[in-house]
Amino acid sequence: MKARATKWLAGFMAAAAVSTMATTSHAASKPSAAKRGGSITYAIDATVSGWCFSNALSGGPLGVTRMVYESLVERDQKGNFIPQLAESFTPDAANKVWTFKIRTGIKFSNGEDFNATVAKENIDLSSGRAVGSVIYGSTGIGVNANILSTEAPDATTLKITLDRPDADFLALMYRAGRYVMRAPAQYKNSSTCATNGIGTGPFKIATFDPSAITLVRNDLYWRKDAAGVQLPYLDQINVTVVKEASQRAAAVRKGAVDAAFFTVGDATFIKNLRSRKKDVTEYQGHVGQWGQWMPNQNKTGSPFKYLNCRLAAAFAVDWNSYNKVRFKGLGVYSGSIVGKEHTMFTTDGAPTYDLAKAKDYVSKCNTDLGSAAPFKITLYADTSTQSLNNVKYVQTQMEKAGIQFNPIYQAESAVLIASIYRGGGNLFDFAEGTPAEGPGSGYVVPFFLTKAFPANAQSPVANTAYGKGYNTVIALGNHSDTNVDNLIYAAQGTVDPTARATAWKKATAYIQSQAVAIPTIHSSVWTFVNKKSKLGGIGSFKGPDGSLASMMDTKGFEWTGVWKG
Repeated sequence: MKARATKWLAGFMAAAAVSTMATTSHAASKPSAAKRGGSITYAIDATVSGWCFSNALSGGPLGVTRMVYESLVERDQKGNFIPQLAESFTPDAANKVWTFKIRTGIKFSNGEDFNATVAKENIDLSSGRAVGSVIYGSTGIGVNANILSTEAPDATTLKITLDRPDADFLALMYRAGRYVMRAPAQYKNSSTCATNGIGTGPFKIATFDPSAITLVRNDLYWRKDAAGVQLPYLDQINVTVVKEASQRAAAVRKGAVDAAFFTVGDATFIKNLRSRKKDVTEYQGHVGQWGQWMPNQNKTGSPFKYLNCRLAAAFAVDWNSYNKVRFKGLGVYSGSIVGKEHTMFTTDGAPTYDLAKAKDYVSKCNTDLGSAAPFKITLYADTSTQSLNNVKYVQTQMEKAGIQFNPIYQAESAVLIASIYRGGGNLFDFAEGTPAEGPGSGYVVPFFLTKAFPANAQSPVANTAYGKGYNTVIALGNHSDTNVDNLIYAAQGTVDPTARATAWKKATAYIQSQAVAIPTIHSSVWTFVNKKSKLGGIGSFKGPDGSLASMMDTKGFEWTGVWKG
């Protein structure tokens, strides 16, 4: 979740993070052309903090996770959910009980069997429930608050019962590629869970350091290509962390690395690489990370408990100008907390840039603050130069409206993420991120709710120490407006799709009018590949159902079907 590896606005964090699809068109490689063997080096933008439930990753690090692990469901290039470790998924008529049929014959890279019981235990641990003597504190506890119970009546059947109906539950289970299945040997040992990652994915971890990871082929991987050749093709992927976009761009352009990951915050260097078509090939995901600012309403002394202060900040930034100057026009400003293709999209109630209004609201904000005036806040950035400069740009715009600032807080992306999602969000006046990832509501709403567990929640986790601890941490704005909850619950529980869409727009309009979340820039991710590396098969890999797998999304790049010529 739920801060960030992306280098924009305050280290734009999420939790986070979206299912995007490849927008760059490339001819599919013929299966017969594929070759086994070879190694590559892939440069990402931030360190991998670990592999356990509490390690909140995004961007490049999340992409590494997805080389090792898989989920019950996946996205294809059209944005549809497709079965992955699950063979099928079926909701009841009320969208309250979801049944997943689990594939047989799948093993983790250490030889352990994957089955419905293991899937249940992964979900239980991510939800704050104990498995044996093990329990993990994870942001998943809040995100999974609507899960009432899990059952595994046999090895191939997993039944999940929700507290409230949710037609978009698959989006939650996918969670922008974050809802991965770990091996029992990993999750049953809390002392090594973070460093000993064991998944069912195409690669397994040979060596692990937060800044340098060696992945090798998982010979127990369950999938073959159309010609019956065991996947993956590559022998090894060397992942290296290069925080500065300028260095990442130079490395991939010169061939020091085979490929490199970029976010919209690296726009200057993306533009430069685009001009070097003889050296590199560009792969871009659809815009699908819906950016928002979440004013922290309950921080001690926070000015954002007052609507006037929130509206002052909302009207003070010209996001179109920001996109043009800092992102070189590579982002999108929709005027809504989500993009136009999202089920919750509407511009109703959303403030847009108006300096005069911003100044007026600053004056009203200072009146509200009384002796606590003037209106003064803290912004934050990750350790990259690009992130710091992005934040400074926003700060300069806000200063024109009369908003004052404390020094910018800088830290590693993983530290910022952990701080926000472990109750340390009160360090900050804004939670900046992309909790609205992908076109559906499933992974969006936990971040807007007043409490993860409402007063009438039936979940057995609700009244535990973990449940109480994570009851409000997911709500990035830390608001106490139950109108938000009621509107969201009404939309979730509406069975008719047309009526449900209307209900979602009503919820969005209210969230925007109250500046619970402020629309910012929506973005994408990129991977550039050095042409001398002669990588084939990119974008041609098919999912288990035969549809093209999503090549690029927030989880990074699909490497399963890539081969080296």
